[in-house]
Amino acid sequence: MSTTAQQELETDSSLSTFTSALWFNAALAIAFFCLFNILRTRRVQTYFPRSYVVPKNKQPPPLPDGYFQWIITLLRIPDEELIRCMGLDRFMVLKFLRMGIVVFFVATFTAVPILIPINAVGQLNSEGLNLLTIGNVSDPGRTWAHTVLAIFFTAGLIYYTFSQTREYLKLRREYLLSPEFSRSVVARSLFVPSIPSDVHSVEELKRIFDHFPGGVRRIWINRDLQDLPDNVSDRQKKVQNLESAITKAILATYKHMNKKGVQPEDGPDSVLIPKELRPTHRVSSLPIGLPFVGRKVDSIDYYHDTIKTLNEIITKKQNTIMENAPLTSAFIEFNQQSGAQMAAQSVIHRKELVMAPRYIEIAPTDIIWDNMNIKSYARLLRRMTSLTLTTVIVIFWAIPVIFVQGVSTLDSLSKTFPFLAAVNNLGPTVVGIIQGILPAVALAVLVALVPIIFAFFSKMEGIPRQSFVELSVLHKFFFFQFVDVVLVSTIAGGIFNVLGDLTKNPSSIISLLAEKLPRASTFFITYVMLQATNAAAQNLLQLVPYILSFVLPLLSTTPRDIYQQKNKCPNLNLGTLIPSHTVIFVLGIEYSTVAPLILPFILLYFCMHYFVLLYQLTHVYERAFETAGRAFPRSIRHIYIGMFTWQLTMVGLFGVRGSQAIGQLVVMVILLIVSAFALGLYDSAFKPLLKFLPVECMKHEEIKSVVAKNLSSSDVALSKGKEDDKNGLIQDANTSDRTSSHAEESETTGLRKRSSLFNNSEHDVSDKEVNVDAFAERYHLNQALLEDCKASPKDSEEGNTMLITARRMYDCEAYLHPSIIKFQPTVWLPQDKLGIAQQEVAQLKSLGIEATTQDAEACVNEKKVKISINEETVIIQQKGVPGERPSPAELSDVNDYVRVVVDNYNFIDSLAINTQ
Repeated sequence: MSTTAQQELETDSSLSTFTSALWFNAALAIAFFCLFNILRTRRVQTYFPRSYVVPKNKQPPPLPDGYFQWIITLLRIPDEELIRCMGLDRFMVLKFLRMGIVVFFVATFTAVPILIPINAVGQLNSEGLNLLTIGNVSDPGRTWAHTVLAIFFTAGLIYYTFSQTREYLKLRREYLLSPEFSRSVVARSLFVPSIPSDVHSVEELKRIFDHFPGGVRRIWINRDLQDLPDNVSDRQKKVQNLESAITKAILATYKHMNKKGVQPEDGPDSVLIPKELRPTHRVSSLPIGLPFVGRKVDSIDYYHDTIKTLNEIITKKQNTIMENAPLTSAFIEFNQQSGAQMAAQSVIHRKELVMAPRYIEIAPTDIIWDNMNIKSYARLLRRMTSLTLTTVIVIFWAIPVIFVQGVSTLDSLSKTFPFLAAVNNLGPTVVGIIQGILPAVALAVLVALVPIIFAFFSKMEGIPRQSFVELSVLHKFFFFQFVDVVLVSTIAGGIFNVLGDLTKNPSSIISLLAEKLPRASTFFITYVMLQATNAAAQNLLQLVPYILSFVLPLLSTTPRDIYQQKNKCPNLNLGTLIPSHTVIFVLGIEYSTVAPLILPFILLYFCMHYFVLLYQLTHVYERAFETAGRAFPRSIRHIYIGMFTWQLTMVGLFGVRGSQAIGQLVVMVILLIVSAFALGLYDSAFKPLLKFLPVECMKHEEIKSVVAKNLSSSDVALSKGKEDDKNGLIQDANTSDRTSSHAEESETTGLRKRSSLFNNSEHDVSDKEVNVDAFAERYHLNQALLEDCKASPKDSEEGNTMLITARRMYDCEAYLHPSIIKFQPTVWLPQDKLGIAQQEVAQLKSLGIEATTQDAEACVNEKKVKISINEETVIIQQKGVPGERPSPAELSDVNDYVRVVVDNYNFIDSLAINTQ
């Protein structure tokens, strides 16, 4: 084949790769978006779960119906409202995407009109899209345009990262100093690991930490719970198994009576489950049940006995928890937020790595309880092992990535391996799909497997916070994507493009790579295009969750199953979300002056994903904890890594041109040094502010006066309610809380409107009345609550005391292991006309097992029986499973906790069992 014909074939192949990927992905994106527009209002639990699952003060503003009106409304939501309904973590994700839009909007409309004509006109006439890259430039004088733009981009990125970090720090301070957060237990608490035995007591820890402003309020020393968590987990499973067994028996009995022609209305008041319909299963000592192995038992009777036994075992262990050996860690609550902040930054112990590193502002839902007894030296060793294994995975994962990149350069490989030339005979369209679409899809699948492994490694490092595990995965996953997706794919693509020439002249590797390396940009253009169009639209459509929303109800047989299936939001993992965006940011920087055609697609990527995430973060995704945006500065660091890579690439491209581009080379080296200095300045200037609050910002006297004012208002409201019954008391208390804080909330931003964990947790009690030992304090509060209830639970004055005691217990239980305060889950059965559930409830209560048929029913409709729950009560009004008392870690508002404590008498009954 002649050289001209071969060049035309390569040009057609490159263009067909680009156009095939463009049209295919664009068509899929439009189809997915149209389908989403149709389904959006027809499946609320898939597309609007945050509109009813989360507390009302966090619910997003409603969107109008129609196909396009909602888009304008969504885009016009102000930042204050976004922060109120989603929190700072998710808002800073949107902030980073906005950064991408601004940066690549400027880059697109600067680099594309300048560099593409310079690269393409009157130079080497490279094939296809490679005509538009710096590799097509033969005149070294033209590369000064690339150099000048590199200076402009570097200066702009440094300035923009500094200014955006200052804005983030302002938002972070407002959040941490807002009345809702600063008065919370979380704001004033500190986690202390690696405590030596000589100071491992409440008295010694109080002596050490009382030096800080306000002194110590309460101390939780973590203890070895032995098999208590396993017992609690086993009881939970047994309760669910019992619910399933009884519900299935009710359904089977209905079906049995229908076959006999007996209607429920015609039968007796109560029906026993026929013996042949009573569920059975086999019990054995094996960890996994096997068919036909073990003795056969009646399931209902077996679970009755097992739950009763577990209740007795768990209650005994919970009552004797103070006798268990202490672990090497503790949580310490201070009276003032500044005390916790200063204690986190101070040198506490004379020995190295003792009582360090300390963590501040840990929410109970954020704690990894399995990592409470790992000492600092062990944590360092674990971290080294984790990083080593991560590096090994990154290296070995490069092998399949190189293979994928080889497929994307199929035309170049066919020159070296003639047997692949037959693929080119399939036609430009087929070759374009193979080269432009399949490699990008394969790479996306390979990348999706990695975060699961990295999450396991990070947890095994001994990190005590789930949020910090996410942040650890964030760095690991970015490192993986940066090395295997950006570097390996770029280098492999360049080598595959010159493989044939290298076999003839190995010494020409540098000059060949300088010419051919920019050609790997075609793969990344198609990859970014896939992520910008197809992937973004798929994320918006959520086709799999939509299908599962129809399938899972068919598998939900009990009221609890139905409740859990309908009352949940998908979780958002920042550890995998943010690296997927920062690596695209890095690609945009890397190829900004090398292959500027990628810039419009990078801009499209950030615009599309901003729109998708704006919708999903406000209406779909939820997080169990908040870090006040700690992932944002890590994403800024990724930008600098991208800058260094880009500048080194430019140094290499200018370096192989020798003396013809010595000036450009020197400028790029200077830019590299300036960027490194900027990152060093960034770390030294911002790192302390990213972790801690400056003392200058904490106005303690103002905070204390606000607290005193709120407490006084609350006392007045409580005294006014002396003539009300218990329900009126709770209503008045909630009203007083809202009234006392109304003046503040009207003047604050969205950050101050957002209710954080343990809102309004200040007690109606002086510090002198608080027992520093949280375990001892809880025991006394249990006794006091029982006495108040037994005295006269409906008397308004006693009700006031119960309310105050319940508020104090709320804080007291904040950092206790959930298994210590976990009561037996209520056996929740559907009420049926046969009276089976009512009989079971009576029998269970006679055994001391809590059970109810409230808000659940077995409905008979045309001889079909369907289990349903009162969604308005348990989901919309957020009352949850009837009779169950959520732990503080499961609540976002203290008033909900108090309502459950005072209104549910089964809680008082459980307390009575717990203190016998």
